Amino acid sequence: MVDNQLRKLFLTDPIKFAFEIYDSEIDYEFTEFRTVNEGYLMIYTKFNLPTIILYAENEATVTKLLSLIKEDKFVLFIEPKWKYLLNFSNMTIYPELLMICKSPNVFRREDVRRLTVEDSDRIIEFYGKDRGNSIVQMLRDNKTTVYGLFLGNRLVSAAYTWIETRDVGVIGGVLIREEFRNRGFASSVVSQLTEDIVKRGKMASLYVREDNTPAIHVYKKIGFIEYWKRLWVSVNTDARPL
Repeated sequence: MVDNQLRKLFLTDPIKFAFEIYDSEIDYEFTEFRTVNEGYLMIYTKFNLPTIILYAENEATVTKLLSLIKEDKFVLFIEPKWKYLLNFSNMTIYPELLMICKSPNVFRREDVRRLTVEDSDRIIEFYGKDRGNSIVQMLRDNKTTVYGLFLGNRLVSAAYTWIETRDVGVIGGVLIREEFRNRGFASSVVSQLTEDIVKRGKMASLYVREDNTPAIHVYKKIGFIEYWKRLWVSVNTDARPL
């Protein structure tokens, strides 16, 4: 369980700390906190590969927290200012932007709609068995919002919310079949999902690799602006952000 001091910290910035808020309140059985002074490691173990968020205000705390990581394979999220303290033997670092939108430009299309559990087969075919089944289960539990674009009966582009808190809907899983790229399909799907989130009184946010210029261009066109930066650090694994 998260203590009151950390809870107060998370509430100072519900956008930046969205995953900490969600995991400590909703997925708490998969979430462990290791704390040192003002900082913490949040270790999330719901899936095969643990993810770890490190937060601290000073170098000594970061160094101590890094020494507390005992996992062999994991993805670490950490602020760019602490990059020089990372010394894992087999790591790959991907800088990411956190972008937000509270008033989207919507590129509406009639063939984009909100998906339901009745679309389960299409979702699983589109995202693959593991991720697809996870998304379908989240739909059943009312924990995600999914939008997709259909050509005929074929799902060709989609996006969904990784998590939704009282304040934020974090968009992820933005995907389009390769043969349908550069037609504005992703703009339509993401913008209509963003509109759905905003209409419910939440801030829409998403993470994107800093070197993914085409995606950043699409998100800026919709109305997303840069809010924060972090590093995705893949240790002893081939995992990487989309």
